Amino acid sequence: MARYLLDASALYPLVLRLGAGLLDHSPLFAALDLTVYEVGNAIWKESRGGRVRDPRALAAIFSEILREVEVVSVGSWAVAEVLELALAEGLTFYDAAYLYAARKLGLKLVTEGLDLRRYPGTISVDELTAELER
Repeated sequence: MARYLLDASALYPLVLRLGAGLLDHSPLFAALDLTVYEVGNAIWKESRGGRVRDPRALAAIFSEILREVEVVSVGSWAVAEVLELALAEGLTFYDAAYLYAARKLGLKLVTEGLDLRRYPGTISVDELTAELER
């Protein structure tokens, strides 16, 4: 069962840090369906900027990882609640969706986003890797 919700800002550094070992821990991880689009957009952007030589290979790596983690959806029924959280906390709708989902599912949110790191129940990639090593 998943214990951690990975946001898009945490996924890439986690892949760099753990490599294929990330798959060994995949049952512990969940990601929002939104993460797929955020990762795809980041790969596209890095490719357009000339920082990624083979975007298809990079996409294949992330596809494999995202196939192995539990992908969850906030659901259209929660749009009003996520928007309310975003407005109340001054977050983007994307960030509020991650925070909302982590709270609703009882998961620790793994993020490198400073806007989200100020909330209880959020941890950085460094903190996650330390927890995994215990």
